[in-house]
Amino acid sequence: MSLINREIGDRPTLEWVSVELIDVDSNYQREIKPRLVERILKGFSWRKFGALVLTRREGGRYTVVEGQHRWKAASHHPDIREVPAVIVEHDDTASEAESFLAINRDRMAVTSVEQYWAGLTAGDQSSVAISNVLKSAGCDVVPAQGHYRPHLTNSISAIDRCLKRYGAGATRRALLTIRAAWPDDNKALRGTLITALARIIHTNAKTLNDGELVAAIRRESFAKLTAHAEAFRKLSGGSADTALARTITELYNRGKRTNVIYFGEAR
Repeated sequence: MSLINREIGDRPTLEWVSVELIDVDSNYQREIKPRLVERILKGFSWRKFGALVLTRREGGRYTVVEGQHRWKAASHHPDIREVPAVIVEHDDTASEAESFLAINRDRMAVTSVEQYWAGLTAGDQSSVAISNVLKSAGCDVVPAQGHYRPHLTNSISAIDRCLKRYGAGATRRALLTIRAAWPDDNKALRGTLITALARIIHTNAKTLNDGELVAAIRRESFAKLTAHAEAFRKLSGGSADTALARTITELYNRGKRTNVIYFGEAR
């Protein structure tokens, strides 16, 4: 804390600004993402909006330094005419771009784990569904990034995708399979492995023997499984979870003439 910048510049002002007086400078701003705007608009609430960061331009207009998606959503809302903003002074477009970079570079990104726990507290539907399937298999999400223990996972996005693609039943069986195969592995509940197993289980729901599946993957370490999968991927391409699903399927089918399984199509 010994290095402190004392050249802090002019104090910004707080104002309500008409949405019609705000522009976006494409010289440094990212392209607006319509889906993000739609999501903000769908759940619009002043409690979630915060304040934009704007700079003054000639003719009484303003340029967005930070918050262009929130501004765009507000401009489409039939009940909104003005938005709260922090007005900062800039000499030119270059200094605006410098502020834009500083704001986004210095902001600490919210991790998927942090989003999950916040979503669970807020009753978010996806977070609740993830919690339910994990708890049904005796698993949970890590309390914070890096706090690994057996039966805990940080693969939030992978589990969410599995629930949507393969359903809660296949996802639960995948989690139970991993628990049974590597009960003491702190990082066993990896996203690619959960996805590959859920895909296999969904494809072969009526013919798959869960005990045999556990035995098939237990014989190998995750490192060896992924090494075999990577060899497949180099030969035939595709995603990491597809290659892993193929590897696991071959292990399961080894020596079998009947009741073989298939790794299924990507979804």
